Amino acid sequence: MREPDYMADSAKTAAQAAAITTADVEAARGAAARGAAPGGAAAGGAARGRGAARRRGAASADPFPADLAVSVFGHLFRLVPRLMELQEIGVRQYGLGFARGRVLWALRESGPVVMRALSDALQISPRTVTGLVDALEADGWVTRSPHPADRRATIISLTPAAAATLAQLTESYEAMARELLGDVPAAELARFREVMITLETRLDDAVARAVAAAPAG
Repeated sequence: MREPDYMADSAKTAAQAAAITTADVEAARGAAARGAAPGGAAAGGAARGRGAARRRGAASADPFPADLAVSVFGHLFRLVPRLMELQEIGVRQYGLGFARGRVLWALRESGPVVMRALSDALQISPRTVTGLVDALEADGWVTRSPHPADRRATIISLTPAAAATLAQLTESYEAMARELLGDVPAAELARFREVMITLETRLDDAVARAVAAAPAG
């Protein structure tokens, strides 16, 4: 499956990145079961294992242990490359990058919708959504059908194969979440979720300010 060069133009990209990681989780779990990355040799998996061990050692050396806010923020930044690795595995195995994945998950949540509604839900331009849908339709992930009451509108739907794939990926996503966090006390997880929601809420404004303050060009 090919990956188009379309990028979501929403400031909420970081907060919504989890929407695509289900595809990446499935690929990562499959790679772990085989002892190698998709399309790679077992030696590559061993090398990544050694790299992971080095990263764990580096993560334990917190440069700001006394300043909790700075420390937590630093740990979040160290998580980003690991999550991006999962996304890259998903891109290779499923042909689904972040932007295309967002479209599929939005359709799964909403059911069949017109293009404008999909654009509004994703908060990206209609032109970008049209390009993404074109690519997804060509690869068999979505279909277009005439609107029953508006001849100018087209309804976008998941194909049965896409719906089945997303259901499988959701199961794998949930399994990995429980594997990583299932033994953490519920009260701690609940508090962590509250903090993450606060961060998501504030991150949009922080990113917008940083973009506005950045030098042009």
